[in-house]
Amino acid sequence: MICFLDLGTSKVSGLLTDDLSISTIHAFSSIETSGVKKGSIINISTTASSISECLKDIEQQSGFKIKEIFVSISGEELSSTNSTGQVAISEKVVSARDIENVLNMSSTMKIPYDKTLLYVMPNSYSIDGQSDINDPLGKNGIKLEARSHLIHCSKYTKENIKKCVKASSPSIGIRKYFYNQLGVAHSVLTDFQKKLGVCVLDIGAGTTDISVYQNGSITFSKVLPYAGDYITETIGSALNIVSSDAEAIKKKYGCAFSDNIDDEMLNISLDDVNKFISRKALAELIEDSMSKILRHCLNSLEENNLLNYIPAGIVITGGSANMEGMVKLGEKLSNLNYKIGIPKYNLPQKSDNLLKPENSAILGMTKFHALEQDKEFTFNQSKGIIARVLEWIRTEL
Repeated sequence: MICFLDLGTSKVSGLLTDDLSISTIHAFSSIETSGVKKGSIINISTTASSISECLKDIEQQSGFKIKEIFVSISGEELSSTNSTGQVAISEKVVSARDIENVLNMSSTMKIPYDKTLLYVMPNSYSIDGQSDINDPLGKNGIKLEARSHLIHCSKYTKENIKKCVKASSPSIGIRKYFYNQLGVAHSVLTDFQKKLGVCVLDIGAGTTDISVYQNGSITFSKVLPYAGDYITETIGSALNIVSSDAEAIKKKYGCAFSDNIDDEMLNISLDDVNKFISRKALAELIEDSMSKILRHCLNSLEENNLLNYIPAGIVITGGSANMEGMVKLGEKLSNLNYKIGIPKYNLPQKSDNLLKPENSAILGMTKFHALEQDKEFTFNQSKGIIARVLEWIRTEL
């Protein structure tokens, strides 16, 4: 069994699947949390409590005792860059060791002192000038070059997550950390979109993740520190109400495109008072806030010269994608094609009840993990038995 944990700003989600070639979901849990802000842990005990509740719920549903988890993360402290590395091919035929060496070379560039490498995503390889090679293993040549997308996180991110997991259950370990957007792409994008050029906007509660795919690989990623909570705060401030009430109003009556909304008055009953606002005025508040978020995204794409390289358009996913009018608002702000990203590709069995934009990351992580396992198996097999034994000895010593 494999347990995935996705740490979001508003909720902690857990998913338990088997490790068969076509996986099946055995348990799912999603627990609200207030211990995370903009993707970063601000309260260890609160976050640990949410993780504990989530994992216990999964264990009760499945009857399975969790021993280790795979954690997917995002957050405003994440950053990324593209890098290249090159090495001489050791015996004129590309080996697994050559690939490992060239990826290591591509990831050794200088990074800020407060960052650590989270993941290296190889985009393509070239051999002696022949470019766009997806799998160089076994090919002849003299020089191997790799182009990679590097994702970094704060040095303290992993440590804080580890503390939360240990506080929630001392017996549970973390097997690996992932950037959750690498999962999103598998559940909401087709291979054709990724090949053609597409941008994914994962608009959650605390952060908006921007990812661009070209020629089948991720070439740009950025995390913006404003998302659905920013809209909630705008509503709360305008109506002078607490965030929980503003969030409920946003979900029940909210629309991101005000042009076609009528002036129907909403009589909103709260605990101790009634609030009155027209649905159009509410939509205008939301449209103004969401427009600022989308413009920031478009500006990031323009600053990196990417707007003309995403002919498949923009796919919006995450919890905020549930709001009415998101596609129309996007099309109002730019000439790009917009779609709502609902999980529909590479899904595990028994996921029918989870096909919502807010679950795109954790559902996609099942496919991403499977592909990672396949690559690791192929890589290890190609090393040969002697190299694998020596590596095992080095690990055990």
